[in-house]
Amino acid sequence: MAVKGRIYNASVRAALLYACETWPLRVEDVRQLSVFDHRCLRRIADIQWQYHVSNAKVRHRVFGHRDDNATGVTILKHRLQWLGHVLQMSSQRIPRRALYADSGTGWKKRRGDQCMTWCCRMKESCKGLAFVLHFLFL
Repeated sequence: MAVKGRIYNASVRAALLYACETWPLRVEDVRQLSVFDHRCLRRIADIQWQYHVSNAKVRHRVFGHRDDNATGVTILKHRLQWLGHVLQMSSQRIPRRALYADSGTGWKKRRGDQCMTWCCRMKESCKGLAFVLHFLFL
């Protein structure tokens, strides 16, 4: 079972989360990715939908004692790594300039566009980390 889990991580999950650090995902999008992830893991573990097995137990059954993160946690880790990478770039590089870019005056989002940009999502994610880091360094 652990070999199947490793193959799943190396092939399916890698393709599923490719470049996820740059996606401005909504909560619904993360939920849909998690649903697909857990459906695949349940198929690997041969657990039918009738059996009420929690997702944590399914992950433990497929991956063994190795602690493999949920999809949302993995996306957050990739985002934070990408943010650290961009912040270390020189100010002339395009990703760094795009991070600090500001929309012009009178700019309004079109109907159907994303409400939260990548920068807003990262600020939201880092607020929770500041709370955690405050207690770690006390």
